[in-house]
Amino acid sequence: MFSHALDRGRHPLAERARGIVLGSIITVGVVAALVSARTVAFSYAVAVVAFLLAAWWRGDLADAAPRNGPVARHFSVFLLYALASTAWAYVPATSFPSVFLAIVVALGTIVLIQLFTKETRPNLLHMGEGLWIGFLVGLLYLFVELFTDQSLKIWVYNAIGLGPSDLPHPEYFGWSGETLVFVSREDLTRNMVPVALCMWPAVMAARGTLRRRSGLVVSCLMVLLAGAAIMLAWHETSKLAYLAGVATFAGACVGARLTGRFVAMGWVIACLAVLPSALIAHRLDVHNASWLPSTARHRIIIWNHTAEQVLKAPLLGVGARTTYLLGPRGEEASETRPDEAFARTLSVHSHSVYLQTWFELGLIGATLLTLFGLSILQAIRSLALPLRPYAYATFVSAMVMAASSYGMWQIWFVSMFALTAALFGLGASLIAKRNGHETITSRALEHDATVQA
Repeated sequence: MFSHALDRGRHPLAERARGIVLGSIITVGVVAALVSARTVAFSYAVAVVAFLLAAWWRGDLADAAPRNGPVARHFSVFLLYALASTAWAYVPATSFPSVFLAIVVALGTIVLIQLFTKETRPNLLHMGEGLWIGFLVGLLYLFVELFTDQSLKIWVYNAIGLGPSDLPHPEYFGWSGETLVFVSREDLTRNMVPVALCMWPAVMAARGTLRRRSGLVVSCLMVLLAGAAIMLAWHETSKLAYLAGVATFAGACVGARLTGRFVAMGWVIACLAVLPSALIAHRLDVHNASWLPSTARHRIIIWNHTAEQVLKAPLLGVGARTTYLLGPRGEEASETRPDEAFARTLSVHSHSVYLQTWFELGLIGATLLTLFGLSILQAIRSLALPLRPYAYATFVSAMVMAASSYGMWQIWFVSMFALTAALFGLGASLIAKRNGHETITSRALEHDATVQA
């Protein structure tokens, strides 16, 4: 990678080697995320270690040290409370490692954002190019799979000799003997999460590395391609996250202050009103509404059952990660009511980070989560005006994704939010230094970088 904005005489290759290597790691990590979201935890760990080694090599390891700030404090309190809740969890020995890993991932996000703010612009350019190029390559892969019935995946799985017992979710695959012949499009739903979340950082990277007109063209192309891939897939939450992000970006471009107020209101409602909403929706018979997709109707039943369990321990909750242990047990003993098409159970996870927070961490946890999000939104208001539309769009996309998707302690899901936050920090640093907004402090970027860790 070599940016058009760099002069070989003033910025020799030796000075940019770090940016080229780290940018290449970002490229591979983003492509891998779009190919298989389950790789995010591994690639994110590799990226954090690589950046730490680079900082150590140049003698700037102190730049990676986390700094005290409102977002860091609120998130620390939330995670420490979650860690303490493992003491009264169903099986503390299995809950503690998951929360501890989440804390490690959060620290990794802060480390990356601190290092991005201290990086030179030539190296940032290579990293930014790695981001948007990797995103486009990943989108190309997804389009090939969507239009060829996942021929690449079928070829790879057959080439390495995978059999019916080697793959999760066997209902997604069709076999002819030991040969894989069919993969359901539902197997691509997880891939849409990184598309919806990484899109805004990739757009920022394109705007920050390319000439203004070229950056605008590439950015619009990425938004359109990402939207097309998401709409062609079967992950409804990603569709909502994409549309909400685009609408928020447009609104923030017109009026950032008003948009910020609406986002803050939405965050408070999502965190605190999810419990009564889950109970009311079921009582209104929404789970039998024919206009809703079957997945949505099923989740309304899951949410209602989860909300009813919250009422048994409303203040402290039942302990972090308990959903994953009680869910399978509940599925075995679950019953389907005559007026419901699906069984009443917790499921393996509650399909809502906000409701899962209520169930596992109680009112205290829900309140801490609310304050954490509000501190992020306060930090966004301290960013330079050109950055706020991207920040609000990223926040809202992640907020919607957390509302109706996977579980809050799944390591790939946690790492996906962390990666998004860190890459937002990269994009913010690129745009800030291109526009000369050096007043954007590392504290403000650290605030936004921890948006979903």
